[in-house]
Amino acid sequence: MADRCRTVIVVPTVREQCMAQFLAAWEPEFAGVELVVVEDNPTRSFELRTSADVSHYCWQDIDAQLGDDAWIVPRRTDCVRSFGYLEAFRRQPDMIVTLDDDCMPPASGPRGFLAAHWQRLEQGGRDEAWVSTTTGTVPRGVPYLTRTRQTRCVVNHGLWTNVIDYDAVTQLAQVRTPTPVAFPDQTIPRGAYFPMCGMNLAWRPELTPAMYFLLMGRDWGVDRFGDIWCGLFVKRITDHLGLAVNSGSPTVHHARASNVWANLRKEAPGMERNETLWQLVDRTVLTANTVLGCYRQLADAVGRAATTTDDWFTRAGAAMHRWCNQFEPVTIPAVAPRRAAVADHRVLV
Repeated sequence: MADRCRTVIVVPTVREQCMAQFLAAWEPEFAGVELVVVEDNPTRSFELRTSADVSHYCWQDIDAQLGDDAWIVPRRTDCVRSFGYLEAFRRQPDMIVTLDDDCMPPASGPRGFLAAHWQRLEQGGRDEAWVSTTTGTVPRGVPYLTRTRQTRCVVNHGLWTNVIDYDAVTQLAQVRTPTPVAFPDQTIPRGAYFPMCGMNLAWRPELTPAMYFLLMGRDWGVDRFGDIWCGLFVKRITDHLGLAVNSGSPTVHHARASNVWANLRKEAPGMERNETLWQLVDRTVLTANTVLGCYRQLADAVGRAATTTDDWFTRAGAAMHRWCNQFEPVTIPAVAPRRAAVADHRVLV
């Protein structure tokens, strides 16, 4: 990877053997790269043996560093990785990447994986800026040469081979009626949302104030939507600020299929919320010109969505604000107005 791209990789884990296999498989790619491992256990239960530059954290570290705010990092869920995002951000890299511990290098090998993520970020996003009002012919006024919009890309959403990131219902349907899957390189269109998976994800650090995986796991009554719902907030903010999200390559080999019945039980409590949360996010009016400011506005909207029978939204909104507090003392780049951001391709934080 180019020397100018300093990368920090965040990996959540509870499995010593799986993590050992992960480190061995990726070792050629991780040379000179910092790795932040967040073990989802009260204390570090195993040692990581690798030549990579590894920082190994556990619940004790989360509690010690975040104090009264430690509750915003959920436990017994992959969303514990959010703490790793804070640690990665504090290292001030050019790119942050998160991988699951059962995601292995693609068939082509590990070399060039991180460079591919960086290339996808650097190439920017491209989407259609003009739509013809007719089919078959193009009416007067449509430009001949330039009809696309080029914008700065701040997220690259990599995909997976072998075990696809299905929900439990789709996974069961695929057993009966398998369908082919393609992995297109694309820019997610403005105004559209996408199912953001945290297994293979790269972003520019300036977006980290919005990169929070919400309250999930056994303590919060909902699970397996942390990355998905984070993606809603990220896409709403990037659209507002004139930034782009790419999806597609590079892929990883997802080696392990989780238990479909366990997934169904975990997903069921969040499925109804998932049908409507995007609409809440979509109708929230954003006026801030920073990632942090926009995220606080979305946190307010989430907090107001609580009902007498469901206070998860109250706690989630409060957690989002506490997450934002972690960035307030940090000096981050100033933000240009939305129009200038599109024209100048500057990072908006």
